[in-house]
Amino acid sequence: MAHLVEAYKHGWPRLAVDAMIRSKLRGGLHRILVQGLDGLRDEIDRDPSGTLFLANHSCWWDLFLVHLLNESIPVDGYGMMEHFNMVRFGFFRRIGAFSVDRTDPASVRASIDYAAGLLRLPRSGVWVFPQGKIETNDHRPLTFQPGIRALVRRAGRVRVVPVAFRYEFWQDEHPEALVRFGEASWVDRPDLPVLIPTFERRLTKELDALRVDAIAQNAGRFAPLAEGRPSINERYARFRARFFGSTPGAPD
Repeated sequence: MAHLVEAYKHGWPRLAVDAMIRSKLRGGLHRILVQGLDGLRDEIDRDPSGTLFLANHSCWWDLFLVHLLNESIPVDGYGMMEHFNMVRFGFFRRIGAFSVDRTDPASVRASIDYAAGLLRLPRSGVWVFPQGKIETNDHRPLTFQPGIRALVRRAGRVRVVPVAFRYEFWQDEHPEALVRFGEASWVDRPDLPVLIPTFERRLTKELDALRVDAIAQNAGRFAPLAEGRPSINERYARFRARFFGSTPGAPD
């Protein structure tokens, strides 16, 4: 029997998982900064068809970040997760995760059929990490697994958006989470022969552009999406300003 654990986004546990994820993001990240979000929102407003998001997978935070992005776009978001991880962390299905067992061809087919059905729903978003494993941001070349080709073959015409994630320590004890949404494009079955190399190149381009802006450490190149809890240096600066009249950031 094929292994497929479907998403189950119903009931009060979903609210509890959402609160847990938001708390973890506030406690673990300094800020979440994005590029390209307004353009994506306009695109989905013009055509509320489903969207396939292809993102790099560089660390544990990605799944939590995807949930917040789904709520912020907004789309009815789903994501493919390895079956063994789904068994260990079943709460992820409350925010749209569904399983795939890549060692079982029947499970792969069932997961692809399920994802294709989701993509036919209005304002849906299906997230796939096509590298198939966690790799560092600057790993090159990007190599995608063949599953996205099978998904487009099953789904037919679908909007695809490459998404670059990066986490950087700037001037704070906690890292900045940086997100860059690439330009949306439509693909269909005739595009299958060039689908994977095309989006390997496109996601690489987005990652390279995000790296340049990360090195610049210029928050003005991004739009703020969420703030973390105040860090030690921020709390100390406020303490000085309150009790000693010092300007936050001024030298002692």
